[in-house]
Amino acid sequence: MIAHALRRLAGLGAAVAGAVLSLSVAGQAQAMPDAKVDQQIRPNFGILLAPPLRHPYRPAAWKPRRGGPGYDYYGPRGQRRPLYLDSITVDCGDARSGGAPLADAIYNLADNGVLYIRSRGGVCRETLEIDHPVIIAGEGAPAFGGAGSGVAKLSPPDGMPCIRIAPGVKGVEIRDLVIEAGQGGRSACIEAQDADVALIRSSLRYQGDASAVFVQGGSLIVRNSIIDARTNDAAVVADGALVDIQQSRVTADVRGLDITPAPGQSRLVQVGVIAPGPGLPGSTAVTVRDQRSGAGSLLIANSVIKNWITGVYVDRGAQVELVHNRILKVRRGVLSDYGQVRVRQNAIAADDYGAYFAGGRPEVAYNRFIGAGMDYERGVDPVTEPNYVYSPQGCGYRMPPGSYCRPMSEMPKAIMDESGFDSSGRYGWEVDGYERGYQRDGAPQPRSYVPPPPPRRPIFGHRPPPQPPAYPQGSGSYSGGPPPMVGAPNY
Repeated sequence: MIAHALRRLAGLGAAVAGAVLSLSVAGQAQAMPDAKVDQQIRPNFGILLAPPLRHPYRPAAWKPRRGGPGYDYYGPRGQRRPLYLDSITVDCGDARSGGAPLADAIYNLADNGVLYIRSRGGVCRETLEIDHPVIIAGEGAPAFGGAGSGVAKLSPPDGMPCIRIAPGVKGVEIRDLVIEAGQGGRSACIEAQDADVALIRSSLRYQGDASAVFVQGGSLIVRNSIIDARTNDAAVVADGALVDIQQSRVTADVRGLDITPAPGQSRLVQVGVIAPGPGLPGSTAVTVRDQRSGAGSLLIANSVIKNWITGVYVDRGAQVELVHNRILKVRRGVLSDYGQVRVRQNAIAADDYGAYFAGGRPEVAYNRFIGAGMDYERGVDPVTEPNYVYSPQGCGYRMPPGSYCRPMSEMPKAIMDESGFDSSGRYGWEVDGYERGYQRDGAPQPRSYVPPPPPRRPIFGHRPPPQPPAYPQGSGSYSGGPPPMVGAPNY
């Protein structure tokens, strides 16, 4: 009897639990549509106030490619093995080279071997996958002419990267090569992870949704090259990499360079970071970030930044030094969010702020600000030396510490000179930033603007200005009309 009663009680409890669960599920089912609608129509204020600046792009997993049928060398057990040649020349216009002649040649190169790409062989349409140190060199244009375009060119299939470098490869050098990715899609043109890559005397043109150059870890060297990117991401992303870019031009329509420097000193020396503008300026020319695990510093020297909303943005904790640069046609020249910033001997032409510091202890010395000067948040303790501010509104207002107002008529006209900015037909960037210009204009001195004295009052009181002589009076009318003005043209 007792066991029978217990079984009945257990069954009754299960029925009650089932009823309660069904009621809760029904309540949830009834509430879920309202919650979904509310979630869809409610704005995300966090995203509106603090939009994500770092792009979530990461390269796909590395899949090495083996050699193709163009090279026949087999081991003792019949397996295909690389030839380990010191140099290989590839003509992409040769039908006998197979479907992927460049990848086959790279597989058979020895470490630090050289792959020469013929300039008269047409366009090489494939993706290079590199898993050991090599040099990719484009053949120069022939002096006596000949068939073909005369330019060694690499263009991958649509939606594919141009060059992929395996993790850990130390020393991939790309020389004298034109790389074009007209439909990059969601793939970067050059991808490298924990690898060392160099771009020398080359031209890279990219259009897609990722970056033209994406380097994570390792190092990136760019010399006498052009990087032209049409993408909403940054043209060059260096995440935890050591960066050394000199005498090169970076053109982008949204963002220029996004750099998180690795331990050590990264450098941008005589670099032009240009947005098409001025009708549609780019967002940020150079973004410098910090990483808690340890980051290095970035030196920006003798460079030109033009046609951007923000010239240089320094994230919290990042270490940046700007010296001898020209930042032109921007709304905000330098923005620092508690970064460690030194701004010395630059020429900055901005509309809203020449330099703005939200925190920290910035060093600002011997700069020339055109249009707008510098400003600090409360609590900022700047280290300043004399800086000139050429203000179009005049000098009748109080300047922040270290700023001395000067009339626009004293501004050196050569600062706004843009001759040589169009480097079409040439590789690299040869324009002086503000190194020679600073030597020409000299250092600002600690002197305030003194307006010209008012005109002196005469000793004998106010004397009216002399009146012009009256017209000759005749018979009540001007017989010949009024006399002509002196120097007036005789039509």
